[in-house]
Amino acid sequence: MAEGKIKRGFAAYLFILLMVFVAAFLIIIVVMIFSPFKNVLGFKYLSYNMSNNIVQTSSEQDIDFSTIDELYVNCNNANVVIQRDNNIDTDTIRIENTCKGFARSSDNTSFDYNITLTGASNDILNIDVHEPEGFLFFDKTVTISILIPAKSSYNFENTDVNISNTTGSIMIGNRNLLSENNPEVKTSLDINTLSIKTNKGRIYFYKYLDGTFNNLFIKTSSSEVTSYVSDLSFTNKLSLYTDKGSFDFSSLKYTGAFTNNYNAEITLNNGDLAVQTLDGNVNLKMVSGYFDVANLNGSLCSNDMIEQMQRATISIDKIDGNVSLPFANDSRINIGELTSGSQIYVKGTSGSININGLNGKGFLEMSSGDINVTTYSDDLKVKTTSGDINISYQSPAIVNETIFETNSGEINLQILGNLSFILRIYDTSGNYRDGRNIWFEYFGNSFSNPLIVNSGSKYLTIKSNSDISISLIK
Repeated sequence: MAEGKIKRGFAAYLFILLMVFVAAFLIIIVVMIFSPFKNVLGFKYLSYNMSNNIVQTSSEQDIDFSTIDELYVNCNNANVVIQRDNNIDTDTIRIENTCKGFARSSDNTSFDYNITLTGASNDILNIDVHEPEGFLFFDKTVTISILIPAKSSYNFENTDVNISNTTGSIMIGNRNLLSENNPEVKTSLDINTLSIKTNKGRIYFYKYLDGTFNNLFIKTSSSEVTSYVSDLSFTNKLSLYTDKGSFDFSSLKYTGAFTNNYNAEITLNNGDLAVQTLDGNVNLKMVSGYFDVANLNGSLCSNDMIEQMQRATISIDKIDGNVSLPFANDSRINIGELTSGSQIYVKGTSGSININGLNGKGFLEMSSGDINVTTYSDDLKVKTTSGDINISYQSPAIVNETIFETNSGEINLQILGNLSFILRIYDTSGNYRDGRNIWFEYFGNSFSNPLIVNSGSKYLTIKSNSDISISLIK
């Protein structure tokens, strides 16, 4: 009985001791919150609530964006905004900080910014911001806004804008309409060159950005890049790079003079790109991920021998240009339509090639991967080692020699009933095959090898050791 009372008394003592510690901890927290930046037991509470509209540099020089050739923004987790503003009359840099949280006493919790003009003609504007450090933030918002008056005639057309941060969002253009009926209010931001470099910061191109970039460069590690602009265009160069991030655009259009040079360079190490309309010749460096384009007006090339594609997916609904993918490996290539006058060359291993409407020239090769093509062109060569070949040959004629070749894969060929050609079927050693494992649906002809069909004079050549099926398109 006495032992039970001792145990209950000890438990009550522990509970009271715990409550004392909790109360002391809460008192310390309250003291820190009401005395921000004061060191208490090796920790401190930081709290900011500031918003400054800046129209002069740190050395009291007036800020005039129209005199700036290059603008640099350097920060870490700060958000960066470039837009027009109805509530200002002069070029303004607005810096806001509402950070709140806890830091170690050794952390640098100061908030500093420095705005300077450099260059021989003071034509380089630098915005450097140091955000407060800490380990537990309730609010980590720091925003750098580069603001142009809504009625200003200048829209950055002569300025190169360079933004570098780690995690903060980057927002270009206005999210909301500034004015519906006032012709003096401008919406354009025709930035000469926009260069963005971030690790994880999200990037937005907002709807009310009626502008054209001379050059657009974006490099991210794992950011999401989203555009709400119906026509985002560039006149010189486009460069998109991501390791694990994604790009989502409605339209990316090259508006310069088309040449044989590549004006768009896209690097997807393990990232995704989705575009409704992409105009321009694209040099694609892709390891894995997704390249998804509805309409590509230009050529697509991925000839990087070092960074070859691995399990990538390329999907293009319609392409008006040439395609060269010599290192497709185990990737999946899906193309809806290749227009007349275009050419496609793909070489891979265990992936797949699917083309629903080939109107140009095609040379397609896979090892174990399957190849499926609907062609309206007569210039086609298809080869696999063990992959199946499925061809719907809807061209009314064979002008050039058409060749389908596989070692052990099956060949399924559909043709028009009035197609004229000479059919030749070889084994892989170059010998004519007999009729075994060959099924040929053609009325009025018994199988022989070679076989003249409809008085044709051009060759349709098949090389295979495996099953072959030739049927009519119904």
